[in-house]
Amino acid sequence: MKNENKQVKASSWALGILFVLSAAVLVMFFGVGYGDTEYLNNSTLTAPRYTGVLLIWLYALVAICAGAIVVFGIASAFRSLKSKTKSAKTGFAGIVFLLTFVMVGVSYFLANTEPLRLGNKKLVDTVWELVVSDMCLYSIYALVVVSLLCSLMSMLGIFKSKSK
Repeated sequence: MKNENKQVKASSWALGILFVLSAAVLVMFFGVGYGDTEYLNNSTLTAPRYTGVLLIWLYALVAICAGAIVVFGIASAFRSLKSKTKSAKTGFAGIVFLLTFVMVGVSYFLANTEPLRLGNKKLVDTVWELVVSDMCLYSIYALVVVSLLCSLMSMLGIFKSKSK
């Protein structure tokens, strides 16, 4: 019981730290102002100064989430192998772990590698950049749908334990 409280406290601290860092990046992005001048179609545009920092932080959050899924999925799989009784929760974690890998694999093959011209007329033709950005977008779309479905099922009471 004591170890479980430490785990909950550690995850609460980690979530709090990520929230504070995300808030700081958003304040930098929206609050500092505009200053980077770009020219597009004979018009002058100003962009937020910390767009690059925001994009790097978003990539870092995706990497942190992917790493957490892999680490906790492997830990859950080993825990269920050691355990004599298999509970529904560890089986569900294994299914989520498998579906995550399938989703990333499918999004890799759906990724478009056609060169892309950005607003500043710079051509992005590096296959790795195009595939990773498409994988992240597809994964975000899928995770939003899954989280909405899970929220709906939770509100309907599907995940409630049936203890007698």
